[in-house]
Amino acid sequence: MKRPTIADIARRAGVSKVAVSYALNGQPGVSERTRASVRRIAAELGWHPSSAARALTGSRAGAVGLAMCRPARPVGVESFLMELISGIEAVLAERDHALMLQIVPDHDRETEVYHLSLIHIPSPRD
Repeated sequence: MKRPTIADIARRAGVSKVAVSYALNGQPGVSERTRASVRRIAAELGWHPSSAARALTGSRAGAVGLAMCRPARPVGVESFLMELISGIEAVLAERDHALMLQIVPDHDRETEVYHLSLIHIPSPRD
């Protein structure tokens, strides 16, 4: 089943996608009646924000990265690894986060992945 989008909500509510975005994000520019209607329709359709879309707008992506130094083939058949990944996914899903898993060939690449993923936070000296 296709994930509902703001276009689906807009079509059903008879408003623009911009109006839907404003309504769902608590922005001014739509009436309270429209805001309530859009939120009701979003709930009926089971809509929730896309972490990928939020990442594109500069918001937090809502994803946690995990690099594993393992041969790719056994990851899918090792019951311990599948249970570990499943458990991580379950906890993250409760918090509306996703898991980004990357299988790497060696420990140097694993370290590099984590290093490249870090966000630079300026120090007071910067």
